[in-house]
Amino acid sequence: MATTKDTAPPVTRELRGLALYREHADEITHEGHGIYTVPGCSGGTYRVDLAVFGGTESCSCPDRATVCKHVICATIYRATARAAARRAQAERTAARASRGNVAALAAAL
Repeated sequence: MATTKDTAPPVTRELRGLALYREHADEITHEGHGIYTVPGCSGGTYRVDLAVFGGTESCSCPDRATVCKHVICATIYRATARAAARRAQAERTAARASRGNVAALAAAL
């Protein structure tokens, strides 16, 4: 079914932030303590503060919306990085437990 401009779903800030993440995730840098540098669609970069110590999230872009696409993009980036770190930690823990089980089995023989 073809969609027209009137029936196409609106492109929300959330979708624009997700698209920005998908296209430029490898260009995002974590500066530390919730501060990220996020590329803009028109070539510049913006400084995003995710306010991890409280306060309000902010971005240096000219969009004065409550939450801009750059903040959404940085939030997705941070969540993805944290999930990857948790998976890596779980794998290290499982590997240590496996080595311990092998050592206990060898000692029992």
